[in-house]
Amino acid sequence: MPSNDNHVHPHEPLANYLRTHRLKTGFTQEDVAGVLRLINRDVVSRHERQEKVPTLLVALSYEAFYRVPVSEIFAGLATTAEFNVEAQLAEYENYLGKQSGAGPRAASVARRLEWLIERRNSGFK
Repeated sequence: MPSNDNHVHPHEPLANYLRTHRLKTGFTQEDVAGVLRLINRDVVSRHERQEKVPTLLVALSYEAFYRVPVSEIFAGLATTAEFNVEAQLAEYENYLGKQSGAGPRAASVARRLEWLIERRNSGFK
């Protein structure tokens, strides 16, 4: 029996929900491509099938078209980006914490650490 990779992790979001949103509208890929001034429907198809990640401008155009935030349309990508950034920031904070508390860069290091703490305590997801 062939495996369906879309359901391997049922609680993880798809990389994007472009097709879901398009189908709700009743628009065709050609319609969407025309409104967004993309070359042709194949571009929309590649985005929907996750073969190509759209440019920021095109992603924002999808947001404007569907009136859904980019982070919701591209939920899986947003989750991956957030995970990666959080991991890198944790490493960077650890690195900064090991820096010397004296010298010409001490104030800069302290400000970055302060910002990281403020960011962590802000409650923003």
